Amino acid sequence: MKAKQPGRLVLLLVAALGILAVFMSACSSGKEETGGTGGGQATTSPSDTTGVTDTQIKVGTLQPITGVAASWGIPYSQGMKAYFDYINAQGGIYGRKVVLDVGDSQYSGPMATEAVRKLAEQDSVFAFVGNLGTDVESAVSQYIDEKGIPDIFVLSGAKQFVDPVQKNRFTAQVDYTTEGKIFATYLDKTYPGKKLGILAQNDDYGKEGEAGTRQGLKDLNSKMEITTEYYDPSVTDMTAQMQRLKVDNVDVIMFWGGPLQAASMMKVARQTLSWNVPMLINEANAGEGLGPLAGFDNIDGVVSTTVGHQSWETDTPGVESRKEIAAKYAPNVTWDNMVFAGYTTAESFVGLLKQAGKDISRQSLIAAAESVCNYSTDISLLPESTSPTDHRFMEAEIFVKATVDRSGATPTLRWVPFGDPVGFESTTSCKVATPPAGAANQPGPSLGGGKE
Repeated sequence: MKAKQPGRLVLLLVAALGILAVFMSACSSGKEETGGTGGGQATTSPSDTTGVTDTQIKVGTLQPITGVAASWGIPYSQGMKAYFDYINAQGGIYGRKVVLDVGDSQYSGPMATEAVRKLAEQDSVFAFVGNLGTDVESAVSQYIDEKGIPDIFVLSGAKQFVDPVQKNRFTAQVDYTTEGKIFATYLDKTYPGKKLGILAQNDDYGKEGEAGTRQGLKDLNSKMEITTEYYDPSVTDMTAQMQRLKVDNVDVIMFWGGPLQAASMMKVARQTLSWNVPMLINEANAGEGLGPLAGFDNIDGVVSTTVGHQSWETDTPGVESRKEIAAKYAPNVTWDNMVFAGYTTAESFVGLLKQAGKDISRQSLIAAAESVCNYSTDISLLPESTSPTDHRFMEAEIFVKATVDRSGATPTLRWVPFGDPVGFESTTSCKVATPPAGAANQPGPSLGGGKE
């Protein structure tokens, strides 16, 4: 029996690199919507302070600490802890230290169900932060909703978690439909009138990305002809699909799926078919590890997207400053995109805690998360906004190209940005709210609107 591969899990990079410090308070609408995965209304009572004492705020996260996806979950949670330790060393937020409890989901629905109950019922966490994975969130979302626990920065691009809006849930990455529309802008501009071949995983994930791409091209009145090849998630050899796409005479390929299949696609095209077809891969696969997996010669020049600056950048002050802090509070942890993502997720969450105020409750945290207005930081792409009807923090990406650095002893893959960011912000009108009393004296991201 084959182990289930992480697939969209590389999206950890997406999760937090562009969502820093989102924190404007305002009144929430009080509207409760059901449907999607949650299915039920949050049952949070007025002024719910579960997990909060005079000295601490306890938060939980569901991460794969063991199993096939541990290489993502471990560094991500280490990055979160490093930032919280940094804040706690300065006295915490309004005198409360942030305590992180990590539940091992093993990237499995059944295991996540056990872990979420322990965090909620035994550990009494105030909120969940950065739960990783569509399958995991699908398994636990209804339970979290029924408990009325804030579920902030969910790491999944599945639109079902925010459409319709569930009062307590917010996602931290561009949804697959929006990402498809972003790719469509590049395809229409770069390959007008050409034939597009879409290679997609045969499930909701792959089909949602495909649908977004098709809709984006339609919205642009594109003349591109489109053909699609699907693959079963358990199949990793893309030879048959690539052969059919070549016979169909496609001019460019858009890929929606997991890293093993993306790597196979590139190998088959370049090595088996001697086919130098341009290829685009969804953002989830734009990680350093895909280089050796696909072969550096095969991946060179492939186009993808990302949501912000990356851990390897040495000329970006915002990256360097965070790297220095992480090195101090997690000296035994290797700085990479996974640690960076966890670090910036925690940083964003601290911004929300500050805006929620000294008399914090689950309700005030949700109000802060619903009220971000045109905020950006030194590693953001475009200003971000939320509202009671828009619980998506990320709706913009920038294109990147796989570039191989062969100057060292071994090749290194870098995803180099080009062009301008492309975004589809849902909240087009908002008002920056006044920070609560005492917020300016707290450590962590500064309050206020506009770019810092």
